[in-house]
Amino acid sequence: MDRKTALSINRRLLNHYISGTTDVAPGEFSVGTDIFTDPKLAELERAKLFHATPQPVAFSGEIPDPGCYLTLNILDVPVLLVRDDHGRLFAFINSCMHRGAQVARGSGKASSLVCAFHGWSYKHDGTLKGRPEADMFATRPEDCSLARLAVAEKHGIVVVGCSADTSQRAVDSALDEIGLELECLQLREYKLIERRRFEVAANWKLINDLSLESYHFKTLHRESVAKILAPNAAVDTFGRHSRWAFPMKSIARLEQLKESEWPDSVEGSVTYTLYPGVMLLVNASGAQIIRSEPGHSPGSSVVTYVGMYAPHGSFDGACEAFRFGGDVFADEDLPVAAECQRGIEARGGRYLLGANEPLLQFWHKLWDCRSDE
Repeated sequence: MDRKTALSINRRLLNHYISGTTDVAPGEFSVGTDIFTDPKLAELERAKLFHATPQPVAFSGEIPDPGCYLTLNILDVPVLLVRDDHGRLFAFINSCMHRGAQVARGSGKASSLVCAFHGWSYKHDGTLKGRPEADMFATRPEDCSLARLAVAEKHGIVVVGCSADTSQRAVDSALDEIGLELECLQLREYKLIERRRFEVAANWKLINDLSLESYHFKTLHRESVAKILAPNAAVDTFGRHSRWAFPMKSIARLEQLKESEWPDSVEGSVTYTLYPGVMLLVNASGAQIIRSEPGHSPGSSVVTYVGMYAPHGSFDGACEAFRFGGDVFADEDLPVAAECQRGIEARGGRYLLGANEPLLQFWHKLWDCRSDE
């Protein structure tokens, strides 16, 4: 983030902190609780918000060098990200063109991609490298390349089209509206700490809602986050993306300093939400991605939590922030999301979003697929 933007956000956060206020929407907003329970809507969301929409799925630094690969499952689509010898990034469906088995598992570095079923091997650009007993097959090797998916690296974030119908142009432009903001973060050189995966008995939107408001800090996080962070938020939107900032309690010290003496970074935490709802959290020493996607029922989701450290920052500090945030997320946020899902399924009715939850209002309007039918 450039200094001018950091100063502007710090100014807003300090004013909110001193006055006990926060950015707000014009008023209350509500949606029906069926958005978390309706199977037909869940299928519509899978089709429109995930299969047909470019997906931010990883940091560039998770596939750092030529020959490196990373395998992902995105809505049950097995995806393989791999760099060739020139550092170019490719995305494929992780499925051998012989009988469909995976050609890579987990992550790592390899000179070629080899199917563990029958030993067919592929180059990093997806073309067939070799197959045992090749004279038994009439299909030409050039017709046996891995199925390619559209992929782009923008501002240190990897975006993939998980359907063959998603165009390269759509993937290339997915982050354009917030591109200038992301570019200033210099995420390309960040290095991996860890990638975690959770299966949660809650709708994917309930998971995302946890990272879009600070109203719950004083109660749910009173013994953790609330001890160091204040709920006074500054929110901004960038087309179909958003930024949410909230201060550390130490921001009060800025009141005693001239602005020329203020830090170059936000005295707090910043969360960017990338359409269709991927959280990018940035702090002084690292960054995290929280990605929630639909599970096999409206009341289930799969969540990934990825931590990275900045090469110019403190590795120990980045690890501490990742583990602290991850523990709060796993031990406090996710259980309450599952609790909300059970309560909503039992009572029905409306889901209320207060004026003090402006980003929730913004995102729930974006997620309304039925308005497009």
